[in-house]
Amino acid sequence: MDRATERGPLVPVLLAGGSGTRLWPVSRAAFPKHLVELVGEESLLQATARRVLRAAPAERVVTIAAAGQAVLVRRQLAEIDGALLRHLLLEPEPRNTAAAVGLAARHAAARIAANAILWVCPSDHLIRAPGVLLDALERALRLAAAGRIVTFGIAPSRPETGFGWIARGEPLEVPGAFTVRRFVEKPPRAEAEAMLAAGGHDWNSGMFVMRADVLLDELGRFEPDLARDLEAVEASHRTNPDGVLDAGLFARLPSLPIDKAVMERSARMAVVPCDPGWSDVGSWHALWELMGKDPHGNVAVGDVALAGAHDNLVKADHRLVALAGVRGLAVIETADAILVADRTDGEAVKQLVATLAGAGRRETVCHAREVRPWGGFTTLLRRPGLQIREVEVDPLAGLTLQRHAGRDEHWLVVSGRASVRLGDRQLALGPGEWLEVRRGVLHRLANAGRDPLRVVEIQLGDVLDESATERLAPE
Repeated sequence: MDRATERGPLVPVLLAGGSGTRLWPVSRAAFPKHLVELVGEESLLQATARRVLRAAPAERVVTIAAAGQAVLVRRQLAEIDGALLRHLLLEPEPRNTAAAVGLAARHAAARIAANAILWVCPSDHLIRAPGVLLDALERALRLAAAGRIVTFGIAPSRPETGFGWIARGEPLEVPGAFTVRRFVEKPPRAEAEAMLAAGGHDWNSGMFVMRADVLLDELGRFEPDLARDLEAVEASHRTNPDGVLDAGLFARLPSLPIDKAVMERSARMAVVPCDPGWSDVGSWHALWELMGKDPHGNVAVGDVALAGAHDNLVKADHRLVALAGVRGLAVIETADAILVADRTDGEAVKQLVATLAGAGRRETVCHAREVRPWGGFTTLLRRPGLQIREVEVDPLAGLTLQRHAGRDEHWLVVSGRASVRLGDRQLALGPGEWLEVRRGVLHRLANAGRDPLRVVEIQLGDVLDESATERLAPE
């Protein structure tokens, strides 16, 4: 499908920012839903990347992601194709989709091709019929090359009040495409029912196709301050090879959705209706609708036992979860939190997470397992003065050279081969061997082999005071 020789090259743009609320406790601020394996064995980000690679090469894909999620994003994209990291832009703080799409347009025009055509794709949506979407993309590209900004309209199946809607206007020269008469943002129930009954209306997918120069022209017309500041951000990025955008310049950008900034105000809008099996996977109820069910309407993932239970979604990651005589629940078990909720009430879950975050609960931010550039660790137990973690180090990787002023550590190798610097000594440890790292002693743990290294680490002392840790080399 790549028609770079006939028109401007197609540049897919993956929007991979955001944080998780309605899919808590699986999705969290540092591990949002686009990085989670919700459906299948790959994350939604990885599924989105594979989908766009059917239309353009990896070296032309631009990804806008949160700097705080960079380790996970880099790992997941590299598993698909290392060339996906070539145009990875990292936001130091969230600034919504107008800044992200505008930055992608500037970057694509400056670094890839002045006549680039963007295909903007949220990375947290599910497409079950990608071939249908790619057929719609071919129509959208014809419109975009002629100066239109094209959105994909999703065939509505219910009077949904949580999505934006699009009212179609007049047919265009490309078969199956229409002008956009108006956008309707999250309508009340009665209006949604009326639009569904009337026909000629679609859900707004949040995917767009347009020339980079057209988007920048419209952004300059409607939001000139944002357009000017984006130019400064992109220019500064040319001297920063690690992908992290200038925090001072980025903080000046207004937080606006691209729909409000441009799409709802532009006379260039067109819609291509399609039905690609789209879902925003925005709640546990949405996930329940997508997945296969038993004869009683239950979705069960993991070690689950059911008796007299109907229409429930149960996800067990670490232990047996049993339900008896209940209906319509979402029961989600992770290593450090369990959610029991009305399956259909995603707003209540969002409010709950806000309450927990306001109380400073770390369970809203990260999982018991945390990922690092060298591997990761799982917190098994945390008590005052005591923390036990399972540490996994990737093959031939190593942690920072460091010392702790406030705690002692004991390491037991479970599997793999460890290379340890301890003060002036260099040690080798295998399975079943252990050592003590006293506070104040310079040390570094590394994996000396080509298999993962697993170590049980027991910390004693000020286990949560990272300010007392001195790191002498980057991770």
